[in-house]
Amino acid sequence: MQITEARVERLVVHRVGNPARSEPLQLSGKATQVDEGVSALILDGYLKGIVSDKKKYQFYHESDLNLNELYHYSRQFFRGEADLLEVSQRIAKHLYARSQHPNIMAGDLLVILFSGLSDGDREVRALGLFKAEIQEDFLTIVESGEVFDISHASGINPRLIDKGALLLEHGPLLYAVDRQGNEAKFWLDDFLQAMRVPDTSTSSKVVAEVLEQISEEIDDPQQQVRFKDEVMNLCKTEPELSPRQMGSMAERYVGPEEVGRLFDNAAESYGFSLESDAPLPAQSVAKRLEKSWSKVGIGHGVSLLLPSDLSLQNVRSVKGENGELTLTLFLQQKED
Repeated sequence: MQITEARVERLVVHRVGNPARSEPLQLSGKATQVDEGVSALILDGYLKGIVSDKKKYQFYHESDLNLNELYHYSRQFFRGEADLLEVSQRIAKHLYARSQHPNIMAGDLLVILFSGLSDGDREVRALGLFKAEIQEDFLTIVESGEVFDISHASGINPRLIDKGALLLEHGPLLYAVDRQGNEAKFWLDDFLQAMRVPDTSTSSKVVAEVLEQISEEIDDPQQQVRFKDEVMNLCKTEPELSPRQMGSMAERYVGPEEVGRLFDNAAESYGFSLESDAPLPAQSVAKRLEKSWSKVGIGHGVSLLLPSDLSLQNVRSVKGENGELTLTLFLQQKED
């Protein structure tokens, strides 16, 4: 998404409290335009801070996407069925209804209409939703003749997004961020109802973590080494690999049910499911695994660090009469 030519057309501000604490919803009755100074701050702060592939999400609904409130409201606006003020009030009411968690703070909701964005082939508009929950304190210098005084003020820092979303004109994709997401995940889960759209780097990280967990599930040290070597050799011979390929190989070591469970757990943890046949750069997966897989378990609660050019072939253990344990390791130099 290109934002270099983006413009702020109009905006509406509503004050959204927490109904569980009997805090009110205060709706503005007017959409306003902003001057160049305010517009520049919004573009450099809010817009620039939210447009990133790592913050890309997609609206969802269990039965019908059109029943997702935010997706429905944005379609109404972009089709011309509701003006900015109307749709912003509907969004504010929806946010207020979802703000029941005791940890949710009151704040100002800015609904901003952007134009001049580009998805490569066409110019698009977008609705920005930014909830400012924290007021920043700052000092101002006041000049009066030859005297300079200092005073205190508070306001919103547009470079520090508490909660934000950018709803695009075409399709169910959006950008979203929740800085206080660990306290109450209502912004993404309840208010937006959005799921993460993975980028290649994040998908590679998820696959690598699942493969690490699978290796830990393999009790036999030799089988564990074979599994790791098979994964690394596959990463060296293939430029791209899919989660399905990795999963099929892992099923020979821990079974399909366990592989499915670990991928499901990863999807829940990261907030998205991997596409089974999506190609991922094999070298990216291998680099994430090399460091963690240099540690090899050899049984009896013992692990050792092996250089990348050595692989463990066998372990023999002999227990002595006095309880001492002798371990004999058989290592092999890997071929380039």
